Amino acid sequence: SAKPFGQFWTMSGSPDDDAGFLVIWWPQSSGRNASLPALTDFARESMCISSVPAWPLAATPALVQVAATPPAVSNLPSGARWLVTGNRRVQLQPLDNDRPYVVRVLRLSARGKITSRATEVSFRGGDGARVAALRSSLTYFDDFNLPQGSPDQKLWNNASSIQADPRFNLFFINDQLHVHTLHGTRVENAGDRSQTSQRFRKKVRIEADKRRRIVFDMDSPLSPRSVWYLNLSPVSSDLTGHMGFSDGENIKGLPAGMLRLRSQGQTLSVHIIDAQGVSSTVASVNMEERGRQALPNVRRSFDVRVGTSGIQVFIDGLSVIDANFGGDRLAPADYELLWEAFGYNTGKDGVPFFLQHWDNFGFDGPVVEPRTVHNYVVALEGRDFRSVRRGAPATFTIDIPDDLQPTKSGATAEAWLVATYQEIGSNKLKIAPGDFVQTNGGARHLLPQPLNNSSLPLSNVSQRHAAHTARVKLGDIVKGGKAPLIVGENTFTFDAENLGVLNVHVEVLYPPDSAPAYTPPSALHHVPMHTELPQVGPPVRLQAVASVAIGRDQHITNPSRVPVPVTGRVPLNIEAGNSSWASWGPQLMNMPVQSVEVWGTGGTGGLAQLEVFLRRSGSGSGPGERILQLDTAIDAPAPQGRYLLAFDSRNFANGDYELFAQATAPSGLKSHPSYGDSDFHLDASKLSGSYYPIPIRIQN
Repeated sequence: SAKPFGQFWTMSGSPDDDAGFLVIWWPQSSGRNASLPALTDFARESMCISSVPAWPLAATPALVQVAATPPAVSNLPSGARWLVTGNRRVQLQPLDNDRPYVVRVLRLSARGKITSRATEVSFRGGDGARVAALRSSLTYFDDFNLPQGSPDQKLWNNASSIQADPRFNLFFINDQLHVHTLHGTRVENAGDRSQTSQRFRKKVRIEADKRRRIVFDMDSPLSPRSVWYLNLSPVSSDLTGHMGFSDGENIKGLPAGMLRLRSQGQTLSVHIIDAQGVSSTVASVNMEERGRQALPNVRRSFDVRVGTSGIQVFIDGLSVIDANFGGDRLAPADYELLWEAFGYNTGKDGVPFFLQHWDNFGFDGPVVEPRTVHNYVVALEGRDFRSVRRGAPATFTIDIPDDLQPTKSGATAEAWLVATYQEIGSNKLKIAPGDFVQTNGGARHLLPQPLNNSSLPLSNVSQRHAAHTARVKLGDIVKGGKAPLIVGENTFTFDAENLGVLNVHVEVLYPPDSAPAYTPPSALHHVPMHTELPQVGPPVRLQAVASVAIGRDQHITNPSRVPVPVTGRVPLNIEAGNSSWASWGPQLMNMPVQSVEVWGTGGTGGLAQLEVFLRRSGSGSGPGERILQLDTAIDAPAPQGRYLLAFDSRNFANGDYELFAQATAPSGLKSHPSYGDSDFHLDASKLSGSYYPIPIRIQN
C-alpha cells in the first residue's frame, strides 16, 4: 500500500491475534516437484525458524524447550531457508540469479500458531540480465559477490569519526552476497554526532550539459536517529564536516561544493552545499507516499542521473525526484563518492547500533583515476584513535608485508599517509608550524593544516569536532629504487600542538599494469561478522499495569520511581517484538515494526516464550518468581505480539514488588527491555537479558 498512515497491526491482546508471517523458500530441483507437505487443519508441522540472516538447515540453531515441544526438522527440501516477520515486505536472500525457487507464506498468530492456508508461488532468483547490463554499461561496478569478510580494499576505504562506537564500525560482506555497514554512537568529549563512511577509490566526472548515471541498491534506516548519505565530494575526504542531523537550510561545513543524497525514514532528499560550504535543499520525496516504502533489509534500486544543472532519481524504475539546482549549480569537476552512515546520539533512543544493507554500486563516464590503490591500515575494525599533545606524541604501526616496488621499469608509484584530524575536548585543534609525522624514526614530514576548499575562512565554516582528512606524501617508489617504507611493521609518530588522530592508513598509488602482489588488510586483521556482535534480542516492555500506562514515573532511570498501585486481579499489557503506535492506542502496533533487533540485525529470530516474574523489592538478585508463562512458538516463533495477561495479586502479601517481563528467542537469546531510557543499558553487550523491573505496590 502507498498509504503513508494507518498501516498497523491491530492487536486486542489475545495471543490468537494475527502477528505476522512465516516465510519459507527453497530452490526447485530439476526432475521432481520439490514442495513442502500440505499443512492439514493447520496442524503442527516439521519446521524450524532461525534468526535473520536465514541459515542453511545444517546451521539452524536448536529451539529452546518451551511449554510445548518444538517441532522437529524433517521432510524439508534441500536448501530450504525460512524467516518470521511482522512486516508485510521482506527480502529473500541469498538467491542465485535466474535460478527457479518456490516460496511459501503462512500467517502466524501471536502464539506462533499457523492460522492460514499456505500461499505458494514459484519465482526466479535475482535478475541476472539486469546485473549483466549494469556491469557492461557502467565504467565501474561492484556487486560485492565476494567470500564473507572485507569488501575489495582496492576499491573501498572505511573510516569513522571519534563519536562512532568502535565496536560497531564494521563494513563487511556475509553469506548473503551483499555488503553491510554497521553504525552506533558513543557520546564522548567530541560531541554526539557520529559517522561511519566508505569512500570509493575511483572518481566520477560531472560535466556541463551531461547527465552522469549512478546506481545502487540500498535499504533505509528507520531507527529514529539514523541517516544515510551519498556524497559527491570535489576533494579527497574520508569523512565530512556536515553534521547537521536535520540537514536544514544554511548549515555550514566542509567540503564545500558538494552534492548530497540523504535518506532518513521514509524521506529521500537532495542537497547542494555551495562554494561557501552552506547547505540548501534541492528536493525531497516521501518514499511511502510514492509507493516505494522504505523498510530495513529491503533494498530498493536507486538510479541517479546527475549533471551540473540538475538531478533525477528513480527508485525501482519510478521517477521520484526531477529537479534543477537553480543558482547553486554543481561545478564541473571530478568527484569522489562517499557513503556515510550518520547517527545522532543513537543510544538516546536505546539504539546501540543500526545496520544498513546495500549492493550493486556503480557509475558511468570516463576513466578518471586509472591508478590501482594498495591500502594498508592500522586497524580494519574498531578504532585507532590517539590523542596528540605537545610533548606527548602518538605512534601508529602499520604492517606492510609486500614489496611495494612497481613491477614495470619507468613506472612511478606514490606512497601517501592518510589520516583523520579531529578536535577532542575543549581544546581547539591546532597544528603549529613545524609539527610533523615521522616515518620509522627517520624522515619527517610536515603536517598539513585542515583542508578548506570553501571561499570562507576555516573558522567560519568548520563546526566543532568536525573531521578533517589529511594526506601526506611520503615519497615516490620506482623499480629498483629506495622506498620510503619498509617490508614489515612501519611506525608513524605524530607530534603536534593539539590533535586527535584516527583512521591512519597508507595508500600506494600505482600506474596501470604496474602493481605488485598485494596482501589486503583482511588477510592481516580480524574481520568480525555481524554474528560476532553482542546480540540485543527482541524488544519487550510492560506497556501498562492495571490502568496505568508505564512511563517516566516508573522508569528505572527515575530516582523517584512511583510504584503502580495493584489491587486484586489486574491486566498486564505486554508488547514484545514491536511497540504500539501510541500509549492511548496500545492495540495499534507499528508497521513497519519498530524494533532495535530489526534495525540492528535486519530481522528477528522471533519469540519462543514469554515470561513474567515477580520479586519483593529489595529481596535480592535475579528476576524472582515466575508468575506467568506463555508458549509463543506453537508452529513457529511469533515475530511479535501484544499480550494482555491477568495477574492475580491476591496470592501475594501486601507490599512493594518488582514486575519483570522477558521473552526468549528460539536460539535461547533473551529479550532486551525497550523502555527508551536515554542512559540505561546502552552497552549492547548487556542489553540481552537485562533486568528492568517495573515497581508495583500490592494493596489488597
